[in-house]
Amino acid sequence: MQMGVLIGLSVFLGAVALFLVYYIGSVLDSSDSNTVDELPSEQKNN
Repeated sequence: MQMGVLIGLSVFLGAVALFLVYYIGSVLDSSDSNTVDELPSEQKNN
């Protein structure tokens, strides 16, 4: 009984971890890390 609960919790936590890694990886755009944004222009608002 205790071994079944341990295995079940391990599988559940592994599934949650895989879901989070997949979800966070799909939300973050890894190709965006290779681009550089332009510097803002030096205009002052008077």
